[in-house]
Amino acid sequence: MDMPSLLDSEFGRLTGEKTDLFLRRWETNIMPKLRVVAAMEPGLSTLLRGFENMTEEEACYRTLVVLTHLLPPVSGRQCSVKDTITHLLDFVPTGTRIASLCNDSATSSTNHQPQLICIGNLRSSKQYVIVAKNDKVTIPLDDGLTCAVDKLFKLYWVFNLCYPSQLGPVFTFFEYIYDLPFSTQRKTRVIELIAQLKACK
Repeated sequence: MDMPSLLDSEFGRLTGEKTDLFLRRWETNIMPKLRVVAAMEPGLSTLLRGFENMTEEEACYRTLVVLTHLLPPVSGRQCSVKDTITHLLDFVPTGTRIASLCNDSATSSTNHQPQLICIGNLRSSKQYVIVAKNDKVTIPLDDGLTCAVDKLFKLYWVFNLCYPSQLGPVFTFFEYIYDLPFSTQRKTRVIELIAQLKACK
């Protein structure tokens, strides 16, 4: 846990060296196609406004929001589509101490499963931290949002953790990006989205 780079090597050992698939595919292949699919969905066009003027971090975050709308929580879960993204990435003000992130009062989310916290905002100074409140664990990360999402998924995989119920379809989609076998039977929406992406030119 003190060396996030070890997540990469252990994930590679467990998956047959599929360590960098997310990093190679997300920004160049998956993000553009998700925007095309979202543009065809009623109600999602507003999420795409101003995309060309966004920073890399803002574009990645907006695409993750789009993904949570395309793959909403399974019905019956206590989470709205709008709030789903906070179970993946939540924000706290600049200057927040990392040690305080395990307190419920430090973040707007009461999520106790590992999640990403962004200290600051996407446009200016920021730092990403993986926070697991139940275990009082914080893992500071040095790279951008794409790398932070990559590390979060690998943490779940390496430690064999159950995906957050609010993000089950999203994490199952991440399995597709990593070219891993699906770990859940509830994958119909994910398969439909993959088919739409494959149909994109």
